[in-house]
Amino acid sequence: MKWLCLGAALLTWPLIPFGAFVRLKNAGLSCPDWPLCYGQFIPPPGYEIALETGHRLVAVILGFLIIAITILTFRQDSYFQHRKPVFAGLIIVFIQGILGALTVTMVLWPPIVTLHLLGGNLLFGILVYLARVTFLDAKGDSSNCLAPNTNTLASLALERRQLYWMLAVLFVIIGSGGYNSTTSSGTHCEAFPGCHEESYLSFGMSGTDISAWSGIEDHKLPQAPLDFRGRFLPEYENEWIHMLHRLIAVSGALFLLLMSWRWLKNRHGDQITALSIILLILLEICIGIINAVLRVPAPISALHTAIAATLTGIIFFTIAGNHHKRKKYE
Repeated sequence: MKWLCLGAALLTWPLIPFGAFVRLKNAGLSCPDWPLCYGQFIPPPGYEIALETGHRLVAVILGFLIIAITILTFRQDSYFQHRKPVFAGLIIVFIQGILGALTVTMVLWPPIVTLHLLGGNLLFGILVYLARVTFLDAKGDSSNCLAPNTNTLASLALERRQLYWMLAVLFVIIGSGGYNSTTSSGTHCEAFPGCHEESYLSFGMSGTDISAWSGIEDHKLPQAPLDFRGRFLPEYENEWIHMLHRLIAVSGALFLLLMSWRWLKNRHGDQITALSIILLILLEICIGIINAVLRVPAPISALHTAIAATLTGIIFFTIAGNHHKRKKYE
């Protein structure tokens, strides 16, 4: 059970940025039908087709792994306490399959693609949770019940509430980022912190040939007209989407940094987890800035998605540890 959960979690993590990479390389519709590709079980050759079908193949393997975990959980009574999260993971896999099909049939409609991204992160988090609790259970520590301690239980309850709030904020950030990306709004503001270059304290790289980094021809990049230069605030729809994502991301990042810093300052919770979250958030901010000024190059944007998924996994990992600690006092 524990190795199946770990394997499924390790398979899900790269699948999330891989899906973003497929879409950013304009390969998301390289197979116009689903589940086959051009009506064929064996797809025709082509780089974009290989990306799209490769993503589908990994997703199918993951689905079978989760089905195996579900069968094992419901066949052995020793795993009864894990049945709810396992069943939730199974439901999410089926929903992800439906959303994956709709992503193709509805021609990358941004709300569907964003929900697909959120579902992938939620599934990854559940699998990380299951992997950790099954490994902890295998050690037999949960059988060593401790005497109830009011202060400890209250501390664990506080930590749990903080983790849930952090998870909610992180998912809002991921959702706004997914919608920003799927509406192609990331290329409509080429500077930072303002939307366009030459605005107050804003910098960008519009004068540089960035086609090699972005993976698309330079003439296909949306360019800011000269009369737009110096404009800090957004004006058009895509600019608003992009700048609102920045606002949500910065505000959410400050909240996550504050909560993690409180863990370090008060020696409350997992110190390694708190430090990891702080470092990853700072790295994510830097990658986000690079992503904007370089006009969303596929590798950088996929890395941006991978870091967000890693943050999701860390929070679920900590929730699992909190749950295991509470079991000792029950």
